[in-house]
Amino acid sequence: MKWLHRKNGYFLPTADIEVLDIRKGYVLNDVTALHLKALKDFTDVYGNKRKAGEEWLIDKKISDVHIMDASEELV
Repeated sequence: MKWLHRKNGYFLPTADIEVLDIRKGYVLNDVTALHLKALKDFTDVYGNKRKAGEEWLIDKKISDVHIMDASEELV
């Protein structure tokens, strides 16, 4: 199972947890948006239910910065 740790501060993984990636936020402005695709059914950080294969845009109207979830893929 993959998941994203979203809390502020340090994260110290235990021996049974493998860190696969360190993700940074994408800064969104008036001319920048992210085209995302759901890898599986999940509820995104904004509370929207997403189905596997569904695609959508995240722009500045939704958030100034977006950190991709473990269940999202950049298209």
